[in-house]
Amino acid sequence: MADQQENQSFDYKPSGTAVAERPNPQTAGQPPDSRSSMVWTASEFIEHPRGAGWYVLLIVITAALAAGAYLISKEYFAVAVIILMGIIIGVAAGRKPRQIQYELNVQGIHIGDKFYKYGDFRSFSIIREGSISSVEFSPIKKTRLPVAAYFGPGDEERIVDIIGQHLPYEERQLDSIDRLSRRLRF
Repeated sequence: MADQQENQSFDYKPSGTAVAERPNPQTAGQPPDSRSSMVWTASEFIEHPRGAGWYVLLIVITAALAAGAYLISKEYFAVAVIILMGIIIGVAAGRKPRQIQYELNVQGIHIGDKFYKYGDFRSFSIIREGSISSVEFSPIKKTRLPVAAYFGPGDEERIVDIIGQHLPYEERQLDSIDRLSRRLRF
């Protein structure tokens, strides 16, 4: 039942056709290779449905942590920081995902207005969350966060083919932080 609710909040809109790459002076005048580019629109993240009980639990946990911090430290600053963190988590949890256009081409991936070159990543993985999947790029630099792009079930093979021409595939499962955030519906 929870998987069905998660799947209902994911909106996938394929463009239906391959598009030409973004202008590149080196390839100007050459016909685009439809096998090496792809455009689609999908949510920027999976929206997990949260009822009023989730927010009540957040308030109770925030209040308990704030009270515990005050009893231990007698510091109002620590209490204020914990309450502020609870408010930030509540606001972030209520945020709805935007629809973003994704584009794979021979140079890299465009996610909305941002462009990431394949050279910035060491590998890619396909992460499956029920019937919804995402491609996750592992950055070369340890200080950077992974980049993820969600896609519909029918596009996996084509996405893997395009990216596989530039990056190695690495089998990966959700890590403990990802599993915890999904369990908390965040």
